[in-house]
Amino acid sequence: MANYRYGVYYKYDGPTHSDPLRDELSLEEVERHLTLFPDELPEYFGDTPAIVEADRSPGGNFPLVVTVETEASRADADEAVKRCLNGLDLFGKKL
Repeated sequence: MANYRYGVYYKYDGPTHSDPLRDELSLEEVERHLTLFPDELPEYFGDTPAIVEADRSPGGNFPLVVTVETEASRADADEAVKRCLNGLDLFGKKL
């Protein structure tokens, strides 16, 4: 099984072409979305098992760092993470 790491964060740049009605999230909503991310992510891997560990890093570069242990390829894991991030209005960066 491979391990992939991602830094997860929230950023508001205004409405987007794909989401013209996008509103800025409150601090409470951002916190809720960051909390939900590690719990929801395994569902985006479908039938491929994925173990997600989350680490809050106050003061770090990212408010949340997740490690995904899975048999999925890097491309498949990246796609699952991207879909989950989009669903929660979050952003991520491969680490």
